[in-house]
Amino acid sequence: MNEQPPVLNREKVDTLARIIHGAVAGGLVIAFAVFLYLRSQLAIELPQAGVQGLRLVGYVMLGTAILVAQMLRGRIKPAGQAVDISGWWTKNLPRAVIVWAVAEGGSLGAIVVGWVIGDTTLLAVGVAVGLALLFVSRPSRLERII
Repeated sequence: MNEQPPVLNREKVDTLARIIHGAVAGGLVIAFAVFLYLRSQLAIELPQAGVQGLRLVGYVMLGTAILVAQMLRGRIKPAGQAVDISGWWTKNLPRAVIVWAVAEGGSLGAIVVGWVIGDTTLLAVGVAVGLALLFVSRPSRLERII
């Protein structure tokens, strides 16, 4: 009934972190490309008042993603010089995945809103903010947060 979750392989957990991070970043780029393509193929007509409100929602999603991702990132203690990196990742991988998910989630939300309202700038800003957040919280950087 209450089974324990599987234990991570300590020798491979740092590699797993890099794979997950790469998959999140790659997924964000692919989603951007898909919605940019859809933007050129399909237009959704909305009242101007709705467009302005949705644009604001898109930028608020990005701002929230920035604040929350940075706040959560600050809770990850860096690995010291003498710390076993695999052990460190075993402890911190769930926190890192949450940071990456927040970064990707806010960006994907902004990308979708940009597509719905036909705002290519919001699409581009969405992917740029997401990739920037993923860059500053990449695995090698999390190991040595300054």
